[in-house]
Amino acid sequence: MSEHPPATSDTVTSADGTSISWNRQGAGPALVMVHCVATSRAGTPQQTLASALAEHFTVYTYDRRGTGLSSTTGPYAVEREFEDLAAIASLADGPVDVYGFSSGATLALLAAESGADIRRLALLEPPLNPEPDPGLAVRDEAQRRIDADLADARHWFDTQVVGVPEEVLAGFHPSAEDLENTRTIVHELMFLPGTPPQRFAGVQTPTLIMASDHTAPSLLEWSAQLGEAMPRATYRVLAGGWHGVDDNTLTRTIVEYLSAE
Repeated sequence: MSEHPPATSDTVTSADGTSISWNRQGAGPALVMVHCVATSRAGTPQQTLASALAEHFTVYTYDRRGTGLSSTTGPYAVEREFEDLAAIASLADGPVDVYGFSSGATLALLAAESGADIRRLALLEPPLNPEPDPGLAVRDEAQRRIDADLADARHWFDTQVVGVPEEVLAGFHPSAEDLENTRTIVHELMFLPGTPPQRFAGVQTPTLIMASDHTAPSLLEWSAQLGEAMPRATYRVLAGGWHGVDDNTLTRTIVEYLSAE
């Protein structure tokens, strides 16, 4: 395999003036990664996936607004995140595909629904909340906990909102940066409600939807329903664990899909 150009890091300015920090590595078609809730490029649970994908693609990773090295500008609206994604896509020479994990997958899907210039999507277990709104009480409680104790806010969100099993949490020890990123959990609480799978029946973007065979039943069900609802979707159940699939399996599945389309 030919030698890849050196990895590059820089910032790009989003439409509202927010500075978004990004990294580029690899060679080939452009693939943008959208991370999950309250994490950065450095803290994502998929830290090594970008390097695996970079054997096949030019991979762009970035810190979502308010996380890592990216700034933020209030008030928050999910449309600003669509603009951030567009700013990253503008760095590529030509059309981009987008890979999203967890709430990052839902965010990428919402961007495609809004008309974002995305050629194809590859999504791993997007959480889809059919409830129209969890109510201000949930967001107020999140903000109250954030203001009082970031570690408590993180544990509350992981256990009471996300439902991470205790045995999974036992192996997770958030760093100081992870705790700072916790301040952005209110963003997900604003854009995840009102996202039943059927909402995306009109999205024409070719989409690979992936789920682990050992994930939470709700995530498996939502992924299957999304695969049925979207007219140009391909649904794959992969060997994996709770809300996760190993790099090799993910990379092979994504490469196969994007090469065939």
